[in-house]
Amino acid sequence: MDRIAQVTLNTMRQVGQTQRLVAANLANQNTIGFRRDLNFNIGSLYLEGRGQVEDRVFSLTQKGGIDTTGGSLIPTERPLDVAISGDGFLVGQTSTGEKILTRRGDLTPDNKGVLRNGDGNAITSGGAPIILPPYDKIEIAKDGTISYRPVGGEGNLMVPAGRIDLVNVPNANISKGLDSFLRPEDGVIPANDAKINLSSGFIESSNVNSVESMVEMIQLQRSYELQVKMLGVAKEIDTETSKLMRSSS
Repeated sequence: MDRIAQVTLNTMRQVGQTQRLVAANLANQNTIGFRRDLNFNIGSLYLEGRGQVEDRVFSLTQKGGIDTTGGSLIPTERPLDVAISGDGFLVGQTSTGEKILTRRGDLTPDNKGVLRNGDGNAITSGGAPIILPPYDKIEIAKDGTISYRPVGGEGNLMVPAGRIDLVNVPNANISKGLDSFLRPEDGVIPANDAKINLSSGFIESSNVNSVESMVEMIQLQRSYELQVKMLGVAKEIDTETSKLMRSSS
């Protein structure tokens, strides 16, 4: 009973962790630019003591990573909405001044003119937040250059307001924090990549497949129920063994 219970309870714990991960993905299926977490890789761990052989094998979770597959582009016709075509990230700055990576391009200036995305993070140009003065018209080019016509400006004269920082980070060097923001694992924001292009008037959907995630959740629930049955079987074996030991004495 002891060995079966330990192994089964450990497996239930691992399945529960994976269920929470899939549930978090489903909760963010409508979050712009969201990148889903991949399921934990589950391996095996033998419990071994010095000078003895143990037959208990525990499940072991390992880092699962992040799915960087792009979402679909949704047209909005807003000039400040942008989506990256292909790989790459915009650089954002949190309220604490930390630089992060983001694919969320629903941009809006706040009451101080600081250009922020829907997460509230400032979008940077040259490492500093972009600040927009009042304008009559604004455009964002493919390379991230922002141009605007000041309020009361004459003709088609457009004034540059900076160029959005666009960087490329290898998948293996990306991690997600508890705040759901993406960061380079080595802590280094690379230099701008001129090969990254923006599509203005679009936003990018999350890359969560709701059907696939629901199937995963069902499979995990069945796995959890199987472990519960295993505990019941272990209890029955333990009860019958106790009866046999009492009768033999």
